Amino acid sequence: MAEPLRVPISVAARRGISAVADLAEEQRVVLTRLGRPVVVVDAAERIDADARLIREAAWSLVEAAGQAAADRLRFLDLDEACGRLGLDADEVRRRGAALAAA
Repeated sequence: MAEPLRVPISVAARRGISAVADLAEEQRVVLTRLGRPVVVVDAAERIDADARLIREAAWSLVEAAGQAAADRLRFLDLDEACGRLGLDADEVRRRGAALAAA
């Protein structure tokens, strides 16, 4: 995308809203006051396209977060859990059986 066209508000006022709208059809226009951006004028089609891209990106983030949460909630079997904790799974089974028998 091309850099926005920066136009002082005083120039835009002299040219009129029709001229600013015509410029905005071609590229985004930033109206400035004393060199600082004040207002952005853009074509409706570009705004709609940008909004669609933002919605799609937000949905992708929600899906990724949901998948990450689902992955964290996945239960580990005893061998996986013991492996992550650095424990001997057979020893845990023996202790569990001894506790159950008592």
